[in-house]
Amino acid sequence: MRNTVLLLRSGDESSENIPDQEASCAWEKALNEAGFDTQTLPVLTFEYAEQDALYKLLKHPDRYTGLIFTSPRAVEAFSRAFPGTGIGKTGWENKVLFTVGPRTAAAIRSLGYEPEGEGAGSAEQLAAYILKRHTAGTLLFLCGDRRRDMLPSLLREAGIRTKEITAYRTGLRTLHAWPGDKKPDWVVFFSPSGLEAMLKSPEVSLESISIAAIGSVTAEAVRARGFQVRATAHEPTPEALALALRGAH
Repeated sequence: MRNTVLLLRSGDESSENIPDQEASCAWEKALNEAGFDTQTLPVLTFEYAEQDALYKLLKHPDRYTGLIFTSPRAVEAFSRAFPGTGIGKTGWENKVLFTVGPRTAAAIRSLGYEPEGEGAGSAEQLAAYILKRHTAGTLLFLCGDRRRDMLPSLLREAGIRTKEITAYRTGLRTLHAWPGDKKPDWVVFFSPSGLEAMLKSPEVSLESISIAAIGSVTAEAVRARGFQVRATAHEPTPEALALALRGAH
């Protein structure tokens, strides 16, 4: 009998330019091929905040040497600030756009720009890349309200000037029941936010459910709340998660 895996995805890996459904299919396909039945449940909601303030900053690209994006949601906020504007015609065409990861880079390319730093898989790696590439001026950082302090701290310590603006805000969904009213065998947390959403949902319980986490940061957050993590994917990929789950059996 195949075990059921519930993916509590943050949804921050996607944007309107890269549908969340495509990303979900990749995770579900890999796990199905590994012998699991899979369901996906988004645990976050997003609100694009401070659009007027964001636009006032973005209409002056001459004041900055580049932009920093660490999620596709930030790219979406950028695109919303220029409704009806042609691709790559916002005044930022000749600026450097730094990004973390392939999905955020793909979102930037869909707007007509060529990003840098795509190979960086973390804030630390992106900071190291920026330090090699950036020499002068101020970078505008479009971030979410739950952003970690790692990237701006590393840049400040190295003398890189940044200006931050909260481009979007994140909320937690309340889970009123398991999908299909059936308790899964595994729950996979993609971020600490997934655990927060679970803990604020009294209708569901993690009792007698095996827990997996994407990455060491999420795994430590789950353990800090008193739960055992049976499997950890050490890379944020469907293949790494499938390998971790199969190794836990």
